[in-house]
Amino acid sequence: MRDVPFVVVAAHRRGQPLHHELVALGARFAQTCPTAPLYRLLALPGKGLSRGGLVRVAQDGASVEVEVHRLSTAGINRLRLALPEPLGVGEVELADGTSVTGIVCASSVLGMPGTLDVTGHGSWPAYLTRA
Repeated sequence: MRDVPFVVVAAHRRGQPLHHELVALGARFAQTCPTAPLYRLLALPGKGLSRGGLVRVAQDGASVEVEVHRLSTAGINRLRLALPEPLGVGEVELADGTSVTGIVCASSVLGMPGTLDVTGHGSWPAYLTRA
């Protein structure tokens, strides 16, 4: 089974609390890179674990730093089943124009009470260090 690029933005990044889930699925870090300027980075409401979401927007988008890992399609499918709403698996456009599968967030969270737009920090780790 071949590995494919897979993008993560928040709690599944290296050094974050859910990274072990990627490792258990056989993921290998490839690179850190920016997305195309089409997204908003959100801190999602909830108790306990701090989670972030990457939402594609029609306007006022920005580039957000993400991590690209190599993961098997079977691993991606297992992760897809484990992700809690509003998170899911979809396509993420990188700054170089390539489209990569990754963890994305439903746009329905935009404007939801308790959701915080942290796009201005540029990345999830930068938001966490300044929060």
